[in-house]
Amino acid sequence: MPIPTFDDYCFACGKRNPIGLHMQVTYREEDPTAESRLTLAPEFVGWQEIIHGGILVTLLDEIMTHAIWHFAGPVVTLGLDVQFRQPLAPGDPILVRGRLTETKGRRLKGQGEIIRLADNRLIANAQGRFLLQNGA
Repeated sequence: MPIPTFDDYCFACGKRNPIGLHMQVTYREEDPTAESRLTLAPEFVGWQEIIHGGILVTLLDEIMTHAIWHFAGPVVTLGLDVQFRQPLAPGDPILVRGRLTETKGRRLKGQGEIIRLADNRLIANAQGRFLLQNGA
């Protein structure tokens, strides 16, 4: 499989995608962590006034992938285990954080979390499994 390339059209973090989430990711070099602060629009609800769970999963997958890609190299997601803790309303500012937690050859693991900034409540968290791409 060829190593994926970034064309700035990613639904989660691409600036050119007109309907995307437009995540802006920063990295903490002192530990293998990536972070993004954002607010989700009403267009991303499932039930009235509750952000769709699939959008939350997208955020968790994206932030873990960013952390692992930045600190270890290009990866693809093998699987995610997600726990939903609290509903999230559109307009609530959140912190999305992901980190590289384990490396075993080409197989890596990560953890991610979404925290509502107004009350520091955990909205959702995940554990992910990733595969480092050939050539990395």
